[in-house]
Amino acid sequence: MGKFGCVSERTIRVALDATAIGRRKTGNETYLTGLLEGWKETKPEGLELLPIFSTPSTVWTQGSKSLQIPPAGFCKRHLVELPKARVELKADLYHGVYWMRPWEKEPFVLTVHDISFAVHPEWFRPGEAWFYTTLIKAAAKKARKVITVSEFCRTEIAEKWDLPADKIETTQEAARSLFQPGKKKKSGPPTILFVSAIHPRKNLGRLIRVWRRLRIGRFPDLRLKVVGPAAWAAGADLEALKAAVAKGGVQWLGAQTDTELKEAYQTATLLVYPSLYEGFGLPPLEAMACGCPVVCSNTASLPEVCGEAAEYFDPTSEEEMATKIAYVLGSQGRREELSRAGIVKAAEYSWDRMAEETAAVYRRAIEG
Repeated sequence: MGKFGCVSERTIRVALDATAIGRRKTGNETYLTGLLEGWKETKPEGLELLPIFSTPSTVWTQGSKSLQIPPAGFCKRHLVELPKARVELKADLYHGVYWMRPWEKEPFVLTVHDISFAVHPEWFRPGEAWFYTTLIKAAAKKARKVITVSEFCRTEIAEKWDLPADKIETTQEAARSLFQPGKKKKSGPPTILFVSAIHPRKNLGRLIRVWRRLRIGRFPDLRLKVVGPAAWAAGADLEALKAAVAKGGVQWLGAQTDTELKEAYQTATLLVYPSLYEGFGLPPLEAMACGCPVVCSNTASLPEVCGEAAEYFDPTSEEEMATKIAYVLGSQGRREELSRAGIVKAAEYSWDRMAEETAAVYRRAIEG
């Protein structure tokens, strides 16, 4: 039995680093927002969640306990402000997202969405992958529990970092409730949708070449709509995108609001997600929730997340990518099948369930 005896004897206070909310940290922000919204709905028994924000947030119910720390850079936030907040909250357990002081003495759990920085250092700035791997791996080894978002990542973390498999727990994400089917456009040219920050591992350059190839062939009116900002290493993919926009047929919308993104999913002919590596892959799940057919990579976590509700291709093969996209574009029946299957598959995921599973991890960590 752990230091608190039976977990039902008293309420366990869990401090959560929610400072990514409001800072446009995409995946981290979506994960935390979903966890908090699921927690409000499920209200796990015997646990009090105490989020720590660095910007004003409307995510948490007014009147619920939370703490706001001053905005600060990475080092000050993680070495000074967050440790002070944990002391002030008198938490029994701390939940860090990626970052935690490896020398921390108090019990903590750590969310690690994926370890792309450890397995693909070529996608990161010089020294950045080493820094991430060194600190996050050390914190993961010290954590009571490591939380990740797919079985693919759970296996990869256990194998690459030599962690016991039962130390790592999977709590899968979900599409937010606003992503729902809408009225599809009745006419106009077919449109491929790409949703992601522009970064080498997202593989936009190959998709642009495939789109151009399809336009020359069977689909001369084919449009490509790109939603997402340019990341720090956009490089050649960004230049290819700008050139395609200038020539016509490609629209780059940049970052969009949730409502705008929903409309993009609802009106696209299909989503193509050619990513080379994903820890989970929310855009395909969001697209499926909106009834948008999905054609995506057969790598990493994507087959696990999308199941039989997507068509797959090897993301390094432009020939295979073109063949699968052309097949779905040319078959209304297959698009309708994928749309129906996607809606059903997306409904299998729930932020409420994710919150309950996270609460169970907290209990096991405390008992640990």
